[in-house]
Amino acid sequence: MKSNDFRKNLLARGVALALAGVAAPLAFAQDAETQDEKKKESASLEEIQVVGFRAALEKSVNVKRYATVVMDSVNAEDIGKFPDKNIGDALMRIPGVGIERRFGEADGVSIRGLDPALSLTYLNGQSISTAQWFEGYRPTRGFRSDMLASELVSSLEVYKSPRADLPEGSIGGVVNIKTRRPLEMASNTVHGSMEYQYSENAERWDPAFSGLYSWKTEDEKFGVLVSASHQERFTTYDAMENYYGSGVAGGSADDGNFYTKDADGSGDFSHVTWGAGHAIFQQQRERTAFNLTAQYQPTEQLDITANYLNFALSADNVNSNYLVVPGRAAYIRNVTDVGDFPNGQGALKHDILLSDITGDAVVVGTGDDERSIGNDYWFGPDTFFRNTNPEAQAFDIDVNYSHELFDAHVQVGHTEAEGDIIVIGYSGMINTSTMGAAGLTGDEVLTLDLTGNKLGVEFEGFDPSNPANYPLSIRENNPHIQDADEETYAQFDLTVPMQDAGIITSVKTGLKYQDRTNERSLHNFTVDIPASLAAGTATYADLPVNTGCGQYQETAKSNTLTCLPTLDLDGIRDLSDSLTPSNTLQRESLADFYQINEQKLAVYGMAEFEYDKFAGNFGVRFVDYDLESVANQDDALRVPTNNDYNEFLPSLNVTYELSEDMLIRGAAARVMSLPNYQDLRNTFSYNSTTRTGSAGNPYLEPWLATQFDLGIEWYFAEGALASATYFRKDIDSFLFSISELETHEIIDENTGDFFTAELDISRTRNGGEAKLQGIELQLQAELGYGFGVTSNYTFTDAEVVDNNGQDGLNLPGNSEDMWNVTSYWENDRYSARLMANHRGEFFNGFRIGTASETEAFTSVDVAFSAEVSENVTVSLQGMNLTGELYRTKNAQDSWDGIFQLINDGGTRWFVNASVKF
Repeated sequence: MKSNDFRKNLLARGVALALAGVAAPLAFAQDAETQDEKKKESASLEEIQVVGFRAALEKSVNVKRYATVVMDSVNAEDIGKFPDKNIGDALMRIPGVGIERRFGEADGVSIRGLDPALSLTYLNGQSISTAQWFEGYRPTRGFRSDMLASELVSSLEVYKSPRADLPEGSIGGVVNIKTRRPLEMASNTVHGSMEYQYSENAERWDPAFSGLYSWKTEDEKFGVLVSASHQERFTTYDAMENYYGSGVAGGSADDGNFYTKDADGSGDFSHVTWGAGHAIFQQQRERTAFNLTAQYQPTEQLDITANYLNFALSADNVNSNYLVVPGRAAYIRNVTDVGDFPNGQGALKHDILLSDITGDAVVVGTGDDERSIGNDYWFGPDTFFRNTNPEAQAFDIDVNYSHELFDAHVQVGHTEAEGDIIVIGYSGMINTSTMGAAGLTGDEVLTLDLTGNKLGVEFEGFDPSNPANYPLSIRENNPHIQDADEETYAQFDLTVPMQDAGIITSVKTGLKYQDRTNERSLHNFTVDIPASLAAGTATYADLPVNTGCGQYQETAKSNTLTCLPTLDLDGIRDLSDSLTPSNTLQRESLADFYQINEQKLAVYGMAEFEYDKFAGNFGVRFVDYDLESVANQDDALRVPTNNDYNEFLPSLNVTYELSEDMLIRGAAARVMSLPNYQDLRNTFSYNSTTRTGSAGNPYLEPWLATQFDLGIEWYFAEGALASATYFRKDIDSFLFSISELETHEIIDENTGDFFTAELDISRTRNGGEAKLQGIELQLQAELGYGFGVTSNYTFTDAEVVDNNGQDGLNLPGNSEDMWNVTSYWENDRYSARLMANHRGEFFNGFRIGTASETEAFTSVDVAFSAEVSENVTVSLQGMNLTGELYRTKNAQDSWDGIFQLINDGGTRWFVNASVKF
């Protein structure tokens, strides 16, 4: 269906149909209204009002029970009483939802075993832009959950099956963040809280403040709500890193064809680690959010709400990795332990002599086997300071009009985000050419020990805790990275109730237009290094530095380093600012620029139906997508490439009432997700000598899948639930990063002549398929005497086949097992909760050419609260009480599961006092 005429014809008819008045209101809002009506009809009010955590659980159960799709939710107990510290922490309590916690807070949300980029997050039913704070993250369509504090949130909804009137774009699921409205609250509501967080690793307390004020007129026709929050957090972790996978061909170094690093013949091996290191990460986070909502309801039929949200995250950080790099060393000696890996034997314990590390490149092999290795790194810190300040905002106007013949809904808005990251590199690399500044002799010996699947480093004749032992080099050319994301949208929906139309109770249709731009650029700027810090004379002792001891107690071997110089974050920030020139956008890196411009128009039609004990909806959503991808190429700047396609996305949701308290729920749908922005880049680069290259792919088609759900839900008591849901997703348009031969006209780098040649080009391509299926089990019940429990378990199984028919591949983000258990006790004044969350291991991509897996992680959290008075509540909350480590490893079939990263994020405690009037 590539015909432009056909598409324009069809779209014109769809627009005409929508404007003619057969349409639907926004699905998120309508679900809430439907649930409220059915609850009033089906349940009488209790004489004693239920409040607290139990009330929040009951509300979540009712939302699920009366929803017209497969969904779950998390609700706040009260203003400022959301159960977790950011939205990702809260979402991990929901069945089928997993999170990442590399930096101590949830920073990625995976739904039903799919990568976070394949799920979308909305704010009150609409898009919300986000930017990055870490230059290593690839911008995706997923929302960074660590950007938004939970104080502003009323509830979170996770939609796992679509409806035709729900926005498309996700094959994982849709998260909807709901904020509060002033006409829903009592006039002159005031809430304030003060909180202090203790980070075990940082050994310090940090403050957080939040406040809310809501007012409305006496006739309750106009109201204003203002809320704000500010959180500070100094976080630090120590980590072990290992980059195993550097191949070393065995044989004699004299025959011209082979090269060995084993200088004394003490080992029989074919591989060493490229490098290993002791990492120290420090970050000062300041997260600020401001929300202003005005609501006007002049009549019962008309409601107009304007909402503005601004949130920013200052996340300056310094990351030092004290590295030993055998993969770049000319020789290693005294190999005393070797491991047998599927990819070959590898040295696990050996020495590296400082006198062997000259600082000069070494050329090995001949002909096609010739290669150069950097014999430059014996030991020392590789440090990066990042000044980073992402900020985002969203403005939205939502109008609802209710008439006896129809309901109309209009929503328009704009969201944008900007990220600004300035990076400065500092190095303390030691080799024979730099050792003079540190007063070393060359007789020093380093022993690297990777036995026992942990890292150990020992020295002879060298003190690693002395900062004066590291010759300082400041990187002259550094990156300034900017990324921007913005979207303008407009939506129109109508619903018409049907009288005497058989089983059809309403007919709905509508349209939505989105115009989005995502852009990223990188410039290199030159720092002005003062003579006092010039290479060859300065050392790490000339930086703002402290010596920290007692590090790596949880992450490393007993014989590893425990005392290393630690840069002072405030001091290195001030120094970096003094080195950074103003207006740092100096020299653009042409290969790193891209701009993705997308226009999307969706038109849908849907019908609600009821028959006997059946109820549900069916419909179809038509999506027309246009892309302009702009990037720089070797022979031209800002080259645009266009692509367009359209998709029909049918959906069906059915609920059958087995009894008053038991439901069978089924759903089937065709779903889609758009590729990541970086995959859509219009970039192309090549090497005319090796006939290889890399490229983006603006011609990618979307991810496409057919999904099914079938479940049974038993609501056996007020606020209680036992359920089981089977789900399946058949992804028939999978995206892989694949190298294939392509014919291109290229230019000879030596002669400048053009010629046509076949190149081996690596780019993301459509192809292959994946099948994902699983089951979600959920149990929630009050046990009596104030005790209760809520728990869930999710099992998923995935099979992936690439476009060449190779099966047995891993699905990124898929954990076979995930579970949550929360036990609680509460009465009128006191509340206590003990929570455990588990996510099984999952594949997370490739690192240094080998598959990387995140190991299973179990977090144990606890929360206590007490009402001091009617208006004052104090609480204590602890996260990751058992000090669970975040670990990644190499795949079993390559490097036998040897570790890649062992990160100690530590335990955090929160003490909070809040007031409400």
